Amino acid sequence: MWKLSLTLLVVFFIMTKNVSSKTLLQVHEGSATSCSFYWTRFYNRDSPTMTGDWETLNGLRRKYPGEICEKPIAIDARLVDGRPATVSGNVFTMSPSVGLICLNANQGKGKGIHCMDFKVRFLCVN
Repeated sequence: MWKLSLTLLVVFFIMTKNVSSKTLLQVHEGSATSCSFYWTRFYNRDSPTMTGDWETLNGLRRKYPGEICEKPIAIDARLVDGRPATVSGNVFTMSPSVGLICLNANQGKGKGIHCMDFKVRFLCVN
């Protein structure tokens, strides 16, 4: 529980401070280890298609081999113009293990609303 709480605290700190990297010193019963966290660059694999926008971790790894860590711990999404993803009004799902998926079918039937173009970055641990 302590380890999970500490990880969540660090991720919250990093995300709220909008820093590019930080180092955390963890102390366990007299021993110390350090972990560094870093954000990848932003990735935009494709433009929205007839079905939506697909910024998936697997797709990004295929297009940019070796650039994204093995187990990202957080994801940040924005519109390609840099605005926060939340201003899009789109319904989308995202997670560090899957990436971002926005389906046109989830945007409201008959409203003509389509997914906007997103970019994502991942938080990694060294």
